Amino acid sequence: MKIDFIGVLSHTKEKVNVTKSITISILLLTFLIGLSASAGTPQEWGKWKEGELLLENHSFEEDLAAWGLEDGACCGRGGLYTMEIDKKNPQHGKQSLKVIGHKATGTAWHAKVRQKDMSMKAGETYTVIFWARAEKPREVQLSVQMQHDPWTFYQGGAINLIGPEWEEYHITYNSTDDVERDMWVGLSIAQSDVDFWIDNFRYFEGEPEDDLNRDTPFPVDPREKLATQWGKIKAERF
Repeated sequence: MKIDFIGVLSHTKEKVNVTKSITISILLLTFLIGLSASAGTPQEWGKWKEGELLLENHSFEEDLAAWGLEDGACCGRGGLYTMEIDKKNPQHGKQSLKVIGHKATGTAWHAKVRQKDMSMKAGETYTVIFWARAEKPREVQLSVQMQHDPWTFYQGGAINLIGPEWEEYHITYNSTDDVERDMWVGLSIAQSDVDFWIDNFRYFEGEPEDDLNRDTPFPVDPREKLATQWGKIKAERF
């Protein structure tokens, strides 16, 4: 972007071409905006508030921005998954994410939908909570893991998606490691080829009721909690 502007200095009445300086300023501003848009955990390490989102594009209103897919085809695994934005029947906002299973491998970690460059602090409680629906009942597994060799596994947990209606699911865990933008948070999915949708996917420090982006208060009455599906913790490496 280039803006041509001829200025007149009042104290000299001399015309000064300031095109170059304005162009440089605009380019610098564009560069800085680009840097902030490509970040992982939005906040500086350890400076986030309890309940504050630690990932981006949680309701897919920016299409696939910040989200990645390990499609199950790598390294002879034999699976295949794709993902796409779906504008029909979202749970939150105007869009949700549809994950399409073309071929399952039977091993959950062979394929994942995830965000990388995530962070957490040792000794704190973290919650992953999201809405999902599936063409028919199927399992997914939480995957919180170092994003490079030695692939340290931090947290898992089996979550049973019960069917075609939107339901909320969550897992809360205690962190034992300090991690600064060096892990992914997502779901392992290659155990089944049943298509499913996710929306309003949040990850934050704290208990479910601490969620600052929640549309309605987290249920505290045991009878109300029956409407919220609870994941059973079952760790699986990778």
